[in-house]
Parts: sequence; C-alpha cells; structure tokens
Amino acid sequence: MTQTAHEAPPDPVDDHRYAIEASHVSKRFMLGSRSTSIKDRLTGFSDRSRTEFWAVRDVSVAVEKGSMLGVIGRNGSGKSTFLRTLGGIYRPTEGEVRIRGRVTALLELGAGFHPELTGRENAYMNGAVVGLSRDYMDDVMGAIVEMADIGTFIDAPVETYSSGMKARLGFAVSVQLQPEVLLADEITAVGDITFREHGTRRMQALRESGVTIVQVSHSLSMLQDTCDQVLWLHQGEMMGLGDPAEVIADYMAHAASDTLTQARSAAAAEAVRPELISRIDVSPADGRAEPTVGHGLRLMIGLDVPEELVRPSLRLRFIRGNGAPTPYGITFAEMGDTFVGTAAISGEVPELPLLNGRYRLVIELLSDGEIVSVRKVPLDVKSPLLDGDPNTGFIELESSWLLS
Repeated sequence: MTQTAHEAPPDPVDDHRYAIEASHVSKRFMLGSRSTSIKDRLTGFSDRSRTEFWAVRDVSVAVEKGSMLGVIGRNGSGKSTFLRTLGGIYRPTEGEVRIRGRVTALLELGAGFHPELTGRENAYMNGAVVGLSRDYMDDVMGAIVEMADIGTFIDAPVETYSSGMKARLGFAVSVQLQPEVLLADEITAVGDITFREHGTRRMQALRESGVTIVQVSHSLSMLQDTCDQVLWLHQGEMMGLGDPAEVIADYMAHAASDTLTQARSAAAAEAVRPELISRIDVSPADGRAEPTVGHGLRLMIGLDVPEELVRPSLRLRFIRGNGAPTPYGITFAEMGDTFVGTAAISGEVPELPLLNGRYRLVIELLSDGEIVSVRKVPLDVKSPLLDGDPNTGFIELESSWLLS
C-alpha cells in the first residue's frame, strides 16, 4: 500500500474534530453453499464448503467535520462495501467505525419508497421517519419537486415510476433531510446532464453548510474539484489517501499501466530503483515565489549511481494532476558512453509553456534505453493574471491577432 498523505490517519481517540473515524476496518463475507442439515450442524461440518472473501481489508481514515472525502477504485474494489460499513448497514469484521452526527446514506436511491404512495407522500413519510416536522417538509417540498424534475408524476404512485425517476426523487428527498453526515454512492450519476450538474451543486452547498460528505464516484474530475482528500481502494485495500490530485494521478497511472505491470517480471520491476535519483530541486528561475506561466523554471537533479550505466540519459515529462499527459518533455543525453558515481545536473526551461494548474514532473533515468529509476515531484503552475487564467488546456501557444 502507498500512503500518499503526509501522515497516516489517526486511530480513533474520541477526537471531536472528526465526524468519521474508521480504524483498521475490515469486512469479510463467506462465499459458497452452506449446509442446513441437522447432522452437519451437530457434527460441525456445516461451513466446510464455504470460503472467505475479504471485501475490505485494514482501511483507516479520519474525515474532519464539514469536509469531503472521495472514494475511488475499479468495480469490485470494495468502495460500496466500505461505504455501507461506515453507514452501519454492515458490521465490520475487524476494526472500528465512529460516526458523530445524524447520518443520511444515499446508497440505493428510492429503495425505501412505498410503491402505492405518491412521490409527494413518500417524501413526507421519509421526513417523518427521521423526525422532521410537517411544517419543515412543507417548506422544502418545492425544492424537492424542482430538483426531482419529474413533472406531474410527483403526485402519481411510485410504482408507476421508472428506475431513473425513483433515483432522482430519492436524491431530491434525501438532501433535504438535514443530514450532518452524508454517505453517497454514485448518486450524481443518475439523470441527464442538467440533473447531474444540479446534484453536484447541491452536494457542494451541503458541504459549505457544514455537512460532512463521503462520496463514491467514477467522476474523477468532479472529485478532484470538490474533495478535501481522496481514498483509493484496490481489491479491498488502501492504495492511497491524501491530496485529490496526487491520489487520482497515481490511480490513473496505475490503471493505465496495470496490464504492463502484470506482464513485467519481478526482476525487471526490481531494476527500477528510485534512490538513484538522489535529489530534485525545482524553483522559479527569476526569483518569483512559485512557478508561473511564461516564466523560467530552474531544475537541479542529483544522481548517486553505484553501478555503471550504459549510454545513460535523463528524460523529463510533465503530466497533469489528473494523470493526463502533456505534449512537453525534455531529454538530456550528454552523459557519455557510461556513467557511475555521483553527479549534479542543472538545467533551465526559459519560458514555461504550461498553463495555470497542478502538474507532476516525472524524471526518469535510463541505461541503454531501459528505465532504471523514476521520481515524481508535484508542480503547481500559477497564472500571472490577478483574476485567474481564462485559458483551458495544457499549453500556451504563441499567436498574434488583429481586431478590425
């Protein structure tokens, strides 16, 4: 497991800064048939045909009150199981979960609706179940109807709804139930683009009002823009926890190289040694406080190579914080036919062509065309414009224009 945060999440110590604390949480399911015969139960053979499956294994995270945690991973990675364990639907096999505040779980939207009641009646019933007054529900009913956007069906029995209509109404009702902790599983994936955008804005408004949110989603760009931290699960285990851009970049790189990684031999994997690149210093070349669009960038790379490299070279690449590559890279090959020992290599990019945004600088050391060491460092590029950079994309192209 790679912990991408600067420090591991704390174990539960009754710290009231946190709305959610999960400490070493694991969830096991038993798979296979289970005998129900009296003979097998008396002789203790009833479970011998069953096998263990750990859907979640040793996951720890602490979520501060009013913050938002995104959970990412491939299908089957344990995301939904972890969310259900946080919400109390599953009891952890190992570990401990603490939740401080009233919880609303958006897991299967509309699953609790009574089919013979109308959408409006179901909304009132859901409010009553969590202790909200009729007057309060009267006040928010207009917002529920507007967000659900199902027209006259709001006064039709829910059994006449499509699955999408149920999900839209379920989301519209749930976000009005005054949650203090909101657990959401792909809830903004339902409906058309207008509903999804409205739902995303509503989630952001809840967060700004102090609601603590844990959201499972495959929309990486949305999570990167809205979350305070991101948890990456793979086969039930933590692969990363921390800064959204960094964790998402690692996740995308892992997904892109997964096939190659599986095919790579153990010997080849061990040949990549990050410690050969002993030092990386990145700083603005003109004395500015931070790297800036269109201004110089100074680089210093230290090498400590105990074994001879053949036709060595350095390759530098810039990738966006979400893992997307940019068209810019640098290769330095003036290191002779062989190299061994220590060295300091310095260079400068006169005018940084990257646009405003968060990047990662990837530095690779090669020997005879094969990568032997890789290091990555974060790089935040700022715009010199006081009101922000209106451009989008990766690079800034030189151009001239004439208004006539």
